[in-house]
Amino acid sequence: MAFTQRLTIHYREIQKNPPPLCYAEPEDPDKSMIHWIGWIEGPQDTPYAGGKFRLIIDFPVDFPFKPPKIHFITPVFHPNISINGEICLDILHSQWSPALTIRGLLISLCSLLTDPNPEHGLNKDALKFYRTDQKRYNDTAKEWTQKYATENNN
Repeated sequence: MAFTQRLTIHYREIQKNPPPLCYAEPEDPDKSMIHWIGWIEGPQDTPYAGGKFRLIIDFPVDFPFKPPKIHFITPVFHPNISINGEICLDILHSQWSPALTIRGLLISLCSLLTDPNPEHGLNKDALKFYRTDQKRYNDTAKEWTQKYATENNN
């Protein structure tokens, strides 16, 4: 019961104070608070601008002591996001803290689009281009954004 109450509190916080460029909510709050859907808008001045990237958030029963499982369902060309939508972000793994909020996680994911971590990568091509050929990286990320994350394709 405390688990569901905590998720309800997170949901109300997002409704009351939506984070910039992103949102998430339970897919069907009347049935379950465990499975959420959300999105992140591509930040301006990034190759993701104009895109809307959908994601799924699933909460383990031992949340908040374990992080939620988050993955993108919209393809994203990014060093820290695999082609399957898995995310390499320390706060979703080794740096998880029960004090983190869902709102804060969404903001961190949005920030990851702005500032990839070149030290770790799940998409080897994106990581290679990011490190060695920024123009090619930006062009490919823009192409994927247009192809998969624009209004026509979402």
